[in-house]
Amino acid sequence: MRESRLSRRGFLAGIGAVGAAAAVPGCSSGTGAKSSVLQVWGGVPAASGPQAVVDAFEQKFPQYKVNYTRFVNDERGNLKLDTALQGGLDIDVYFTYAQQNLALRAGSGLTADLTDRVKADPELAVFLDTEEPRAYAEDGRIKALATTREPYFVLFNEKLREQAGLDLPTAWTIDDYRATAKRLTTASTIGAYTIPDVARISLGPNYWYDGDRSNFGHPAFERGLRLGQEMIADGSMFPWSEVLARHLDAYQQNAFLQQEFHLWSTAPFNLRFLNDAKKYPHDFKVAFAPAPTVDGANWNGGTYGNFVMVNPKSPKTEAAWEFVKFWLTEGSAPMLKGGKLPTLGNVTDDQVVTGMLGKEPDKYFDVDSFRRVVLDDKVKLATDTRLTGFPEINLTFGQQRDLCWLGEKDPGPAIREVRRVADAAIARNERSS
Repeated sequence: MRESRLSRRGFLAGIGAVGAAAAVPGCSSGTGAKSSVLQVWGGVPAASGPQAVVDAFEQKFPQYKVNYTRFVNDERGNLKLDTALQGGLDIDVYFTYAQQNLALRAGSGLTADLTDRVKADPELAVFLDTEEPRAYAEDGRIKALATTREPYFVLFNEKLREQAGLDLPTAWTIDDYRATAKRLTTASTIGAYTIPDVARISLGPNYWYDGDRSNFGHPAFERGLRLGQEMIADGSMFPWSEVLARHLDAYQQNAFLQQEFHLWSTAPFNLRFLNDAKKYPHDFKVAFAPAPTVDGANWNGGTYGNFVMVNPKSPKTEAAWEFVKFWLTEGSAPMLKGGKLPTLGNVTDDQVVTGMLGKEPDKYFDVDSFRRVVLDDKVKLATDTRLTGFPEINLTFGQQRDLCWLGEKDPGPAIREVRRVADAAIARNERSS
């Protein structure tokens, strides 16, 4: 289980400073009006699975009614959710996707303790596993449950791959990845959007931490920044100025479908953009390659995620828990449409193929490579159990990476600055816990 500590005062100060920028209609400083309807907030569009889960839940439990509200899973959308939670809006169950938001919400008293309920249900025993964590815990108490298994892989545009005369990798290294991106780069298509996380593949879970200090002195971090900088410079990786200007960090699918870049290191949730050529026009198949290795290390880079949490202020805790359990167990299959592999693995491989790849999977995907790569249950997922100081460290790392990949700073000084800030953040958070 993940463990984290965070200053509640620090989080609430941040919410107060920016809350006006993301005001939620109907949300005030007082307690919002409560209804008998279970209010669920998530970042996946309702038509991509959540509404089907709600409908199935209401059919099984006619005594409950559920309203699903979609928030956009970006910075502004998450701020809207945080403001709503803090302001007392009627929210019973909600989802958290990014680690920095998970640390903030769990550390600020915005999620109920689910430990006893999990322990009492043998069907959910896997969430007690500390060797391959699928739950987020604070002081040994479970605060959130992962609803998805998200392995990373690399997508190939089959038309462009065949034109380049390249074989589809079934095993490869980060150096192979770089060489492949260079060979795939043409006058009209850049070889890769970005690079897989070199340090994560090398070091696995909790890779930012080394005892009571940060681990950014490990050479894998500088190596990753330098590799990205060099690939941008030689034209085989997408210009970072365009990534930032066009917000491609959140919306890469359009550039991939328009064949602006080739190699796409991503996870199953993006497959929903590739299985419907009417809604997302494209005239090529995609194939799947595994995440590359780094000097023999083979952590995948993916994780268990899409954490479901219960608002501790909810007066509908029994209904909320029934819904959470239903989503995790018998209600999980509809979420395949949204690219969500269930944590409990309670679907068949054939269900996954048709659920994720659509009614005509062979039309848009190399299904054999999908089965080989995405359905591989031996993939080593790196799920962090420590998030001390995570929001501050994450912000600093992103800023320094941007400077490097914009060509404004050398990776050496950049990663040393990350290490300085991270060490201070860890020490400060450890003292206050």
